[in-house]
Amino acid sequence: MNNLEAARFSRQVGFGFAPDETIPSDAIGWAQEQMNRAPDVQFFADRQGHLVKELPEGLKLLQSQAEVAEALFRHDQARLLSYEKAKVLPPAEAEQFRYEQVLYPYWRLEPWKEVLARGAMAVNGPAPVFERFWHFWTNHFTVSPAVNNINTAIGPYMRMLRGHMSGHFRDMLREAVTHPAMVLYLDNAKSIGPNSPARAKGKLKESFNENLGRELLELFTLSPASGYTQNDVLAAAMILTGWGLRRPQRNQSGAGPFGSYFDDNKHEPSIQTVMGQPYGGAYANRDKLLKLIDDLAHHPATARHISTKLATAFMTDTPSPELIDRLSAVFQKSEGHLPTIHKAVIAEAAAAGAALRKFSNPETWLWTIYRITGAALPVVLPQKDAKGERLHELLSELGQAIHNCPQPNGWSLYDRDWLSKEMLDRRIRYAFQFAPRLVSQGDQLDEVVLRQHGEQSAIFKTLKHARRLPDQSLRSLWAVYLTSPAILWG
Repeated sequence: MNNLEAARFSRQVGFGFAPDETIPSDAIGWAQEQMNRAPDVQFFADRQGHLVKELPEGLKLLQSQAEVAEALFRHDQARLLSYEKAKVLPPAEAEQFRYEQVLYPYWRLEPWKEVLARGAMAVNGPAPVFERFWHFWTNHFTVSPAVNNINTAIGPYMRMLRGHMSGHFRDMLREAVTHPAMVLYLDNAKSIGPNSPARAKGKLKESFNENLGRELLELFTLSPASGYTQNDVLAAAMILTGWGLRRPQRNQSGAGPFGSYFDDNKHEPSIQTVMGQPYGGAYANRDKLLKLIDDLAHHPATARHISTKLATAFMTDTPSPELIDRLSAVFQKSEGHLPTIHKAVIAEAAAAGAALRKFSNPETWLWTIYRITGAALPVVLPQKDAKGERLHELLSELGQAIHNCPQPNGWSLYDRDWLSKEMLDRRIRYAFQFAPRLVSQGDQLDEVVLRQHGEQSAIFKTLKHARRLPDQSLRSLWAVYLTSPAILWG
C-alpha cells in the first residue's frame, strides 16, 4: 500500500491523515493496533496534546452510574422547581430562571461538551480509527433524550460502550441494555410484569411495555432475518421487567448505590421462552436476562447481523454474501471478541481498496475536513447570546444531531439517505463558511490535495485548471475540494 492508497484507506476507516501526521509504512497495522485499547477521552485542542483552555470552570465528563443517577435527579429537581417559579414570578423572570437552571446546564451545555469531546478525539486524538468504530457502536446502541430528560446520561453511556470495545460483544450488550440511559430511553424502568408482586399490590401506575424487548431482538442482536416472532418479543420484554434505575428520590437523601438495578417486585416471575429456549425455573429472576443476553450474543444470526452492519458502515451498501460469511465466521470463532472483529473489518476494507467505497455521513465528513486540513475546532459556549460555531449545532444543521437521534435504530448506514440535494446543499453551505479559516492560514490547498490524492488525481487536475479561471477565489476552491467526490466518498 503506497502513501496515496494509505491516505484513502485512512479516510475510509478513520478521518484521514492530518497535515503534520506521518503516513505509516504499514497502514493496516497502524489501524489494527488502535483496536487494542480505548484512549482516555480528552478535550484535545491540537495534535500535540494541549487541552482546550476555554472550558467553563468545573466542567467535567461524567463517568460512573452513580454520577449519572445524581445528575438525572438534579435535572429533574431543577425542572420541577422551574414549574413552581413560573407560578409566582413574572414571565420574563420565570423564563430566565428556567434558562439558567434547566435549559443551559442540561439541554445546551450537555450536548455541547459531549460533542466537543467527541470531535476533539476524532480530529486531534491519537487513534482516529478507534474513534470511527466507537461511533459505529454508539449508533448501534442508540439512546436519545426523547421525552425522558436523560441528557446527562448520554455521554457517560457512550463512554461506557467505548470501554467495552476491548472486550466481548456479550459484555457490551449486557451493559448497554441495563444502563440507566437505555432503561429510561426505552421506558423499561416503567415496565412492570402483569403478574409481578408490585402489580398484585395494585399501587403502581406503570404498566408492561415491550419497547426494550423488541429492540434487543430487532436492533441489537438477531434482526428480523432470524425469524423471531411477536411472542419472542413479548417474552424478552417480560424477562426485562424489573430492570431499572435506582437514584435519589425527591424529599429524601437516598442511599446508594445509585445506578442500574434489578427489582424483583416488578419482575414477571413466570418462565419465558425466546427462540425456543426457556428462561426461568432454575434461574433466579435477575439471572434470566443475563442468560438471555449470553445466548443472543452467541447466536449465529447475531453474528451475521453485526457483520452486515459493520460491512455496510465501512465498505459498501451491498456487501457480498462471501464478505458477510467471512466476518460472521470471525465473530463466532472469536466468541464476539470485538478487537478481533474490528481488525477483520479493517483487513477486509484494506483488501477491497477503492473497489468498495462509502459516502460519508455528516459527522464523518465534518471531522474529516477538520483533521485533513489541520483546522482548529471551534470552542464557543452554548450561551444564548454568544456568537460563533458550536459543533453540536453544526451537526444538527448538517442533518445528524448526534445526541438527539430521532429513532432507536440510529442514523442510517446507507449512502442513499445522505445523498439528497438538501443534504448536499447543507455541506456546500458549510464548506463556504469553513473555508475562510483555511484561507487565513495561507495557500495550503495544493499541499493538502497532493498529500491526500496525488498530482494525477482528478480533483488535483480540476483545481489546478480552476486556478487559471477568472474570479476563482481560494475560498471557492477550498469549498469545491471539501465537497468533491474525493472527500465525500471514503
